Amino acid sequence: MWMISNLPDIIFLSGFMGTGKSTIGRLLAERLERNFLDLDDKIEEEAGCTISDIFEQSGEAGFRTAERRALLEVARGYKGVVALGGGSLQNQHMVDHLKLNGLLVFIETPISVILDRISGDENRPLLLNEEGNPKSRERLQNELQKLYNERLSLYKQAVIKISNDGHKKPDQLVQTLLKKIKNHVEYY
Repeated sequence: MWMISNLPDIIFLSGFMGTGKSTIGRLLAERLERNFLDLDDKIEEEAGCTISDIFEQSGEAGFRTAERRALLEVARGYKGVVALGGGSLQNQHMVDHLKLNGLLVFIETPISVILDRISGDENRPLLLNEEGNPKSRERLQNELQKLYNERLSLYKQAVIKISNDGHKKPDQLVQTLLKKIKNHVEYY
């Protein structure tokens, strides 16, 4: 266990899909003896269906509305580590709100690593074409890179950043993150 004085009530882990937010978040919460919440799980619980079903029934706009509502609720009263969805940082207002209510962390991961991790995962609606079949690797890489580039300016506003190059084990990334959190909260 790590003892860190002045630790914020909430630590938000942000980054693109497939960066390891949930895996790193669970380990981080364990080391800090805090609760862990995956925002996608909360959204599914509140909706009473899977994220794929929400996308199918309400489209991306409907999902983003449900995501925003769940995130604002979590930001108001949760204590622990929260793994955000890849698109949770929807706008500047949301980034500012999270930074006011907790510690925002960005897990930066190259698209090539993300693509290797998520390709073929049919539970990720953005990976499927209009017919519900997996997109070609080339199309997927182009679309993910474009989406990543659109979100990058929001991700980069996180107070702490760690790089996940795909070669480090989750334990190593959590150790690095713990050191950065400790340095940050002791400095500020």
